[in-house]
Amino acid sequence: MSPPLGVSFVIPVHNGERWLPEVLAGIRSQVYAGPLEVIAVEDGSADGSRRLLARLADKGDLRLVDGPRRGASAALNTGIRAAAHPLIAQVDQDVVLEPGWLEQLTSTLIDASVAAAQGHYVAAPNAGPWSRVMALDLRQRYGKLRNERTNHVCTGNSVYVKAALFDVGLFDETLGYGNDNDISYRLTHAGYRLAFCPDARSAHHWREGLMDYARQQYGFGYGRLDLVAKHRQRLAGDDVSRISMMMHAPLMAAGLLAALATLVMGALGLPMSLPAQVTVLFLGTLVIERLIAGVMASIQFRDPAGLLFVPMHLVRDFAWVVAIGVWCGRRLRGATPRPSDSMARQ
Repeated sequence: MSPPLGVSFVIPVHNGERWLPEVLAGIRSQVYAGPLEVIAVEDGSADGSRRLLARLADKGDLRLVDGPRRGASAALNTGIRAAAHPLIAQVDQDVVLEPGWLEQLTSTLIDASVAAAQGHYVAAPNAGPWSRVMALDLRQRYGKLRNERTNHVCTGNSVYVKAALFDVGLFDETLGYGNDNDISYRLTHAGYRLAFCPDARSAHHWREGLMDYARQQYGFGYGRLDLVAKHRQRLAGDDVSRISMMMHAPLMAAGLLAALATLVMGALGLPMSLPAQVTVLFLGTLVIERLIAGVMASIQFRDPAGLLFVPMHLVRDFAWVVAIGVWCGRRLRGATPRPSDSMARQ
C-alpha cells in the first residue's frame, strides 16, 4: 500500500488574531500518517495576526507567507503555489476543525476522480443566535443532498487536489464571495467530481449581530451576482443553493416595489388594493416558506434557533435586494468588478 499523500494546510489571514489560536489547535489535533505542513498567508492585517504568526513561524510550527493584498482568492492562490504537498487543506481563519476531519476528507480523495471534498460546518460552542441560524440553514440544505456528491464545495472547510486546481487555473482573483462556487463549477466542467463528508465536522465562528450579519449577507448576494454573470447556466443555483433559495431576492424585491407602489398610490388618492395584494402575496410567501423551513429545522435538529429563520432571513433577503441595486448600478456605470465589492476587507 502506498503511503498517504502529503497535505498542505493553507490559511489566508486578514485580521484573524481572535480565532487563530483555536484554528491552529484544531489543525494540530488532526491525526494523519502522511506529511503535513501549515502555510499562513498573512494578507496585510492591522491587528496582532502577523506578530502571532511570526512567533509560531520562528518556532517552526508553520510557514509564514506574505499575501498580495488583493483579496481572498489571490491570498489562496499564493498559498497554493507555495504548497509542498499534493493535497491542499484550505481552512479559514475562523474555522476550528474537530478531530478526524482530515482523515475523513483525505479518504474520500483516494478516488482519483474526486478533486475536492468538503466537511460539515457546525456552529461554534456557545454561539449566538445568528451563528446558530447560519449553521441550521446550512445543515438543512446539505441534508437535501441525495448522496455525498455535490457540485459545490465551500472554501474554508475543504481539501483540494492541488493538480486539479492548477488544471482549471486556480481561484478567480476577480471574485470575492462566490469564488468557491466558481472553482467548483470549473472543476465539475473539467470532469472532476466533488464530495461532501458530513462526518468531517468543523466549528465556524460566524459573525454575530444584526449589522455584521446584514453586511455579510450583502456580500453573499453581491458575490452571487458576479458569479451568475460569469456562469449564466447557474441562474437557478446549485446543489447547495437551490432555486427555492435563489428566488428569495426577486420575491423580496417585487414585494418591496409593490409596497412602495401602495404608499405612492395612497398618497395620490388612487386605489391601493392591487399593489397591496401583491405586497402581501410576495412577502407572505417568503414568510410562510421560511416559517415552515424553520419549524422543520427546529424539530429535525432539536434547536429552537430555527424559529428565528423568518426575521433573520427577511434581513438576509433585504440585504440581497440592496446588493442587486448596487451591483446593477455599478454595471450600468461600467465600473470594473473588484473582489472587495462583495468581500470587503475588515
